[in-house]
Amino acid sequence: MTEDNYVGYEYPTYDFTVTEESLNRFIVAIGRQPSSAKTPVAPPTYQKVIEGKGDSSRKILENLGIDLKRVLHAEQEFDYLEPINAGDRLKVSRRVSDHYFKKNGTREFLVVESEIHNALAPHNLVGRSRQVVILR
Repeated sequence: MTEDNYVGYEYPTYDFTVTEESLNRFIVAIGRQPSSAKTPVAPPTYQKVIEGKGDSSRKILENLGIDLKRVLHAEQEFDYLEPINAGDRLKVSRRVSDHYFKKNGTREFLVVESEIHNALAPHNLVGRSRQVVILR
């Protein structure tokens, strides 16, 4: 795939089930105590676990023909629209929304946006994220 075709690329939609084990592992990894709640609530950055299922970020870049040695993670932002709890079944879509250059063409950027919907109510947007990578 050529860089002219980056924008609009869509990674295949996939399902994700939030397990208590995965959620508590993440909570411990970010330095918090595991939840004792019956259904733990995910911190906003847990969306990175959801969007990264199956190495989807790496696979997006590979599918675009981008050498992973060129990639540098620049920024990440999350919109947390509804609580994500253990037991939730989610549907995730990811797409390349922008590709641009800065500094007279010496800095190349790729933007990947993700949307997370409730699988049982697909119109219900639970969260979204925006990831920017620099291609060196």
